[in-house]
Amino acid sequence: MEQRACRPSGGRRKSLNKRHGGMINGLQCLYTNAQSMGNKQDELELLVQQTKYDIIGITETWWDKSHDWNVIMEGYNLFQRNRPDKKGGGVALYVRDVYTCEEIQDLEPQSQSESIWVKIKGEKNNSDLIVGVYYRSPSQTEDIDDAFLEQMAKHAKGREIVVMGDFNYPDICWMSNSAKSIRSNRFLTALADNFIVQKVGEATRGTAILDLVLTNVDDLVSGVEVEGSLGASDHALLKFTIQRKGAAKHTRTQFLDFKKADFIKLREVLGEIPWTVILKGKGVQDGWEFVKREIVKAQLQAIPMRRKHGRCLKKPGWLSKELLTELRLKKDVYKKWKRGETTKEEFKQIASTCRHKVRKAKAQNELRLAREVKSNKKGFYGYVRSKRKNKETVGSLRGEDGEMQTGDTERAELLNAFFASVFSDKENNARPEEFGANDSAEETQPRITKEIVQEYLASLDVFKSPGPDELHPRVLKELADVISEPLAVIFENSWRTGEVPADWRRANVVPIFKKGKREDPNNYRPVSLTSIPGKILEQIIKQTVCEHLERNAVITNSQHGFLKNKSCQTNLISFFDRITSLVDEGNAVDVVYLDFSKAFDKVPHDILVKKLVKCGLDYATTQWICNWLTDRTQRVLINGSSSSWRRVTSGVPQGSVLGPVLFNIFINDLDDGLKGILIKFADDTKLGGVANTPEDRITLQNDLDRLENWAKTNKMNFNREKCKVLHLGKKNERHKYKMGDTWLESSTCEKDLGVLVDHKLDMSQQCDAAAKKANAILGLHQ
Repeated sequence: MEQRACRPSGGRRKSLNKRHGGMINGLQCLYTNAQSMGNKQDELELLVQQTKYDIIGITETWWDKSHDWNVIMEGYNLFQRNRPDKKGGGVALYVRDVYTCEEIQDLEPQSQSESIWVKIKGEKNNSDLIVGVYYRSPSQTEDIDDAFLEQMAKHAKGREIVVMGDFNYPDICWMSNSAKSIRSNRFLTALADNFIVQKVGEATRGTAILDLVLTNVDDLVSGVEVEGSLGASDHALLKFTIQRKGAAKHTRTQFLDFKKADFIKLREVLGEIPWTVILKGKGVQDGWEFVKREIVKAQLQAIPMRRKHGRCLKKPGWLSKELLTELRLKKDVYKKWKRGETTKEEFKQIASTCRHKVRKAKAQNELRLAREVKSNKKGFYGYVRSKRKNKETVGSLRGEDGEMQTGDTERAELLNAFFASVFSDKENNARPEEFGANDSAEETQPRITKEIVQEYLASLDVFKSPGPDELHPRVLKELADVISEPLAVIFENSWRTGEVPADWRRANVVPIFKKGKREDPNNYRPVSLTSIPGKILEQIIKQTVCEHLERNAVITNSQHGFLKNKSCQTNLISFFDRITSLVDEGNAVDVVYLDFSKAFDKVPHDILVKKLVKCGLDYATTQWICNWLTDRTQRVLINGSSSSWRRVTSGVPQGSVLGPVLFNIFINDLDDGLKGILIKFADDTKLGGVANTPEDRITLQNDLDRLENWAKTNKMNFNREKCKVLHLGKKNERHKYKMGDTWLESSTCEKDLGVLVDHKLDMSQQCDAAAKKANAILGLHQ
């Protein structure tokens, strides 16, 4: 067994750091026992900027659920295991997001050992690499020791592994490969039995080698260095190289390079086209194809393309040369302390000063972003998103056959197949006239003028993504005064005739991760990116629809979603007020939380059209919406790779302008005939009522039966497993309710009335938290 890792010579070290195609030759790794990451996260980000580590392992993170805000590092996937019921401990592993990796979760799930195992896909012919992080508490029991050794042995069979961590075996002498205690000798025997070698040759805490790097391939790990510390932790940092290259994710995504765009030329080229003359006599589809083709052609002449490169870590806004100098000073003082040239107290003072400066710089940056939110929304919300625990990236996906899909195209196909599986088997097309609507000459359709279209174009958000027609909002905004006239002609003809171009009925679907296991396609929400010009016409039509709904009081007061002067807050206050008033009067109250399964995706088009006619919407608008919903197609995009197109046979597109309004109309009659209190926010529905007597509870059960019948009639499904009952009031008998043949479970949150919130943390709350944190930290240094 190898006891000491030899340091590479200068030439050897240089060869390790050579760049090959933008990637370091080998995986650069960093490990430490942090002894709480609470005040060290900022310094870790600073270290990452100095050396672009591929893998970072940490033990004793001391994280729990309250640390979701600041643990994410942009450019990395984070895998972690925290102690669920007590403080301390915890392990984490950061892996650069350019690599294809996944956590191994199905091995010894009952084990209590604090360890994490991640599989990193190897490049080309290289085998996959298993990387583990392990923390062994000094008070750990023998059965947990044995569980970890069993884990390690199973992973080491036929695969290359690297394990880093704090093993806490201070009595092991790695020079002689011997130990004093029985448990330490058992550990050495396990390493020998699995041909695993230890690569750290210098003390990592005091005079002991507690932090180890283990591997079952002798030359797999090289260049191990014991250097500095994170914060004032008394454990050293370990830097080393894994002599393998992970399979980097390649993206086909290309962007318009607006920094090199010639907008003057763009406007000149399109300004010479006699739009009115050419569009005269053309149908909507032909006219649209001509306008789109000319814009794309001019776009190619005036704006170059660039490919997205995900290999560079983004430099944070708070990073400065002064901070890098402070970090180097801290590292130098650490070396002097280890050589006995200075005291431990002096090193701790330098470490504390470095930490305070880093935190202050980061807090000032957060405060600046908060203050400039009105003028720089993209920067502010981008920073907030970068700190959120639930990242929106798509991981490896498990298909119905149990096989894991890692390729971009394969994952896109898998997700599109799943998204399409929730649609109705058959598209139910219907025409407005089937339900009594007629093309009345008395209908007055608002005129779509050049000025109206120009106003919409000028107000486009240039940071939004284009749809399948590839017309970018930045380009359309720059051309507002040039293309507003031809678009106005096409929009008015489309609305008047009901003809909808095929591009406006296509969608690029972006999968957004919700929660749960990332490998489960069911845990992703499909958001449609549709044509920007098509969305402008949707906005114009939506305004007319909303004015009609408001003027005729069509939408019931129970709906709070996507309506003027209503929101999640009004939803909560209205329901909370009525329910708590009943409880305050001494009543027993039962509240049923209802969950529709894939509500937006399952809306039957024929039933929706019938309801549009019933609410009195004019024929032209109803016909346009009917055609807009018919023959829709979608594809999923991941890293520039796309799935094949699939038919959309039901539903209203999530991410469209008209979708939420149409869903409100569709679900509007949900509370017809109900006796209890019903509140809706789009499809999120709550039903409540007094439950003092058997008659009261029968009334509430009858309401549930009516809702079940509504769902059957409207071809919708309740997800009964997610429907819960909340029992309130001291004298509540906790009656059982059922939907169909399923008894509903009682909520376990009776004592927490905060369950009345719609379980959605508003982004503004996270922004406020960031600003408060910045102010608090700044206050410590002023």
